[in-house]
Amino acid sequence: MRATVIIDKRANHYVATVSGKFGGGFMGAHVGTTPEQAAGFAARQMVRYACSNSEGGDLVAPAEVLQLVPDNLRSVPART
Repeated sequence: MRATVIIDKRANHYVATVSGKFGGGFMGAHVGTTPEQAAGFAARQMVRYACSNSEGGDLVAPAEVLQLVPDNLRSVPART
């Protein structure tokens, strides 16, 4: 199963839901009030969950966050 990092904007802050290959992850974590804070958090979680996953992973986030995350961390391909 691919890892998934989802960032949502709620009121005046961003929250994250993360799932890993083996059921790890979390829901509803407060990750900042600015797109820069949310993007930094998202990038770290993509490295932690998607880059270490043989099936890769995907990031889903608002456009203002997604554009700040490096291209190679927005969708990590599966390793064969």
